[in-house]
Amino acid sequence: MSFHKIKTLFLLGVEDLFKNMNVFVYVLMPILFALLYSNISAGNSEYLFSLCILLNIAMVPVALMGTVIAEEKEKNTLRTLMLNNVQGTEILFAKAAICLLFVIVDNVIIYLIFDLPMSQFLPYQLIGLLVGVAVIFFGALVGLLAKNQMSAGLLSIPFMLILMAPLFISMIGSEIATKLSHLLPTDAMMSLFDVIAKGEFSLNTIGEPTIVILAWFVISFVLFNIAYKRVGIDN
Repeated sequence: MSFHKIKTLFLLGVEDLFKNMNVFVYVLMPILFALLYSNISAGNSEYLFSLCILLNIAMVPVALMGTVIAEEKEKNTLRTLMLNNVQGTEILFAKAAICLLFVIVDNVIIYLIFDLPMSQFLPYQLIGLLVGVAVIFFGALVGLLAKNQMSAGLLSIPFMLILMAPLFISMIGSEIATKLSHLLPTDAMMSLFDVIAKGEFSLNTIGEPTIVILAWFVISFVLFNIAYKRVGIDN
C-alpha cells in the first residue's frame, strides 16, 4: 500500500463529501440532534450525550462508510482508480479514515454542545472512537454489497437499528431484551460512559464492556474479510 495514494484519496474524498449534501447529512444529523436535545432538555447531560454519540456511531461508521463506497461504485470511479494502479485496500483505508475523522469531529462537537467536564473529555472521546473502529467494518461490508447509494442506505438500516437498539430497549423495559442489549457494542459504550460519569473505574466495571466492544471488532472484521474475498471492492 502507498501512503501517498491513501492521503490523496483521503483529501479528495473529504472534498467530495462536503459537496454531496445527500451523504453529508449523515455527519450533520447527530450534531443537529445534540443541539435539539440540549435546548429542550434540562439536566442529565451525560445521558443525552450518550444518546447522540450512539446515533453518531450508528450513522457515520456504518451508513456513511457504506454510502461513500457505493457512491464511487455507482460513478465507476473505483474501476477507473484500480485501472490506474490503485489497490482496493488503499481505497478502503482512505474511506475508513474519512469516516473515522468525522466520528471524531462529531464526538467532539457533541461533547462541547453538552458542556461536559473537560477533565473527562479524553476518556469519552477514546471510547467513542474505539466503538467507531469496532463497527466501521460493517459499513465497509455494506459498501461492498451495495450496487448504488440507494441500496447502501437500505442495507445500512438493519445495522443501524441493531446499534441503536439500546435506546429502544431502555423504553421497553424488558429484562430479556435488556440482557441481549448488553451484548451490543453501543450498549457497552454507554456502560463505559456511565462508569466515567460516576468515576467508578475498576476491572469489574470496565472489563465486560471492553470485551464486548473488542468482540464486535473481530466479528465485523471477519464478516467484512469474507465479503471482500468473495466480491471484492468493485463487484
